[in-house]
Amino acid sequence: MDTLHIQAQCYDKYFEVMPEEIENTELVVEDAFSQVLIALFGEGSVEEVTIGFSTHTVLDLQHCSIQLRAHCSYNNFTLFPPTLENIKLAVEKYLSALLRELFGSANIDKVVLSSASHNYESNRVLSWGI
Repeated sequence: MDTLHIQAQCYDKYFEVMPEEIENTELVVEDAFSQVLIALFGEGSVEEVTIGFSTHTVLDLQHCSIQLRAHCSYNNFTLFPPTLENIKLAVEKYLSALLRELFGSANIDKVVLSSASHNYESNRVLSWGI
């Protein structure tokens, strides 16, 4: 299995989730992102969701940082063409839609796909950032 690491940030005046309920929010993101993995890779598992809330006092906005780590198989990517760039774009598209529902806005800062397997280029790490 390959490992997918994602970093995202959300800013908005109001979120659909409460910062005081961080554990529940992490569970909601985990469950929804599991569905994204199934849609994009036919399978997958979310290993870690870490969410941190803060307030941007100058702009009077809430801020949320999100880190995700999941396992999926690059070889099972369901969309065409099955290129690394298309994987990046699809992950960003699906995850952004999910996060906008909960947080109002979403910026995907980084998507990294790494593999311990030697099926494609030994120990390759693929990284995209905005």
